Amino acid sequence: MDRDNRSFDKTDMEKYKENLSQHLLTICTDSGLLKGTLLSSPDIDEAWLRYAPSFYGDAVRNFNAYPEFCLGCAGYLGMAVAFLWDRDWSRYKDAAYASFLGERGFDDMDDHITDTILKDRRFSVPAMQSCAAHAYHFLLKENPEPGTADAYRMFLATVEVMFKIGAAIELCRLGYKFEKVNLT
Repeated sequence: MDRDNRSFDKTDMEKYKENLSQHLLTICTDSGLLKGTLLSSPDIDEAWLRYAPSFYGDAVRNFNAYPEFCLGCAGYLGMAVAFLWDRDWSRYKDAAYASFLGERGFDDMDDHITDTILKDRRFSVPAMQSCAAHAYHFLLKENPEPGTADAYRMFLATVEVMFKIGAAIELCRLGYKFEKVNLT
């Protein structure tokens, strides 16, 4: 695609998300975080739609100074939502976005989620640091012009993929897997 003559359209953005998802799925599978499948749930996907506007606002303000942190927080949020979905979704499904923020708000969201919700730093921190670094480098390889609508849309797409990767990693850690079911 000649990036100088046109911007990313909806199809290009979907392709970008698909390629990034596959890239992270491969990395996570190779490192044992996933088992070749991007686990998901409609409930978790719906939660992202509710949290995304607030998350985007926080992440956009911080992205230039802390890009990997912002991407990692999206993954942590996915992990937290998946954890709460498994724990008792009827109780947690309406949790406010603010309940995932730390004492300093977005600045310590990662610590709040790992220490208060997941209560597991040994697994979640290395997983999200690795995924965030790979996602950020994947985004940089696309070379979006800073400050453009394309760069903004690619950032939003990368954040969404990180949320879904985080949720899949947590679901896998909790023992979920896809299995063929014989309905006859």
